[in-house]
Amino acid sequence: MKVIQLITALIITLFTQQLLQAQHTEYYRHLVFRESPYADLRGIHQIDKAKAEAEAHYRFVYDEEEQLIEVSHRIGDDVIANNNNWDSFMWFSPKVTIQYTSGEEVREYYDHLGQQIAAHGNVYRAVFKKDPQGRRTAMRFYDEKGQPSESEWGIHRYQWTQHTGESVMEERFDLNGEPKTIRPEFTFYTVQLVYGDDDYLDFIYHLDENGELINNTMKAGLDRIVYDNEGNFSRWMVFDKDRKPVEGNAPGFAIGEHLYDCRGNKVGLRGFDVEGNLKAFPSGGARVVNTYDRFNNQTEVKVYDLAGALLQRVGYEYSADGRRLEWIRFLDAEGNLVDDPRSNLAAIHLTYSEDGRVASRVRYNAELQEIKEI
Repeated sequence: MKVIQLITALIITLFTQQLLQAQHTEYYRHLVFRESPYADLRGIHQIDKAKAEAEAHYRFVYDEEEQLIEVSHRIGDDVIANNNNWDSFMWFSPKVTIQYTSGEEVREYYDHLGQQIAAHGNVYRAVFKKDPQGRRTAMRFYDEKGQPSESEWGIHRYQWTQHTGESVMEERFDLNGEPKTIRPEFTFYTVQLVYGDDDYLDFIYHLDENGELINNTMKAGLDRIVYDNEGNFSRWMVFDKDRKPVEGNAPGFAIGEHLYDCRGNKVGLRGFDVEGNLKAFPSGGARVVNTYDRFNNQTEVKVYDLAGALLQRVGYEYSADGRRLEWIRFLDAEGNLVDDPRSNLAAIHLTYSEDGRVASRVRYNAELQEIKEI
């Protein structure tokens, strides 16, 4: 019996080694921007394994057939939770696994501890349908029990139809089959997504049942997405159905601009009206400035109004190894704690249990006195 067990163990070990040798791994600091799950998960700002040991990155794992089977957000070998390093509207969990069957692609979502979770609403699993050419034609969300579910945006099903060239028609529906917008604050329904030769999304056209451009409730008929030489999503421009610049779609800019550092971290956000003047968000902020630590964790956000006055300053402090967020602080211009008028607190201290789960979130006022739950 022992001999059989040893042989079995040896076979499993050899098989595992062969499997690992057949796979390969790539490391990227950031993800290519996606507005739709139709697009592939792709990385930008590629780094080597040595750099990946020391900073936040996305690890891409491919199988022996060059199919992507896992993407995870990590520092070194540790999967990390949200570090406020925003990349895409389509990234919902610290880890995603991908399985392939005939005509299907199945994605599942996991937290930083390896537990399958509901991501972006009651979504445990996303099931894509593919045509014989391998192009995605539809996708549905399912809950923990395998029952149809909806995302945080109220979407259950995406439907894609190949159009012309590098474009695809997209529609979205809830569980009752009613049409849904791209996002709650982005009120395009039927759209044509146009991709460039680099497979980056360039245009989003809002169409009626006859395929004609129409304006939405926010005066917009199309969005133009622009990237810099590094592949960062650097600008969006909004036009009406007559292709004239318009201050439309949330947050109501004609042009919105993202600024990046040399690592691809987003260090600035601002918007402009049709005349090219700086324009404020509905909240009053006109310019957002972010800073990051050596791990690429976001450590501070400052929001300024049109006159350059500081409206809000939020600081984030992480563990010494960069893997855990420990403090969130609301600060004034001099770095002193202040009570945030929206949340009525000045700081949050996060503590963790031995297994890495958040054990408590202790709230404090500006005098660093604990705010007790009522």
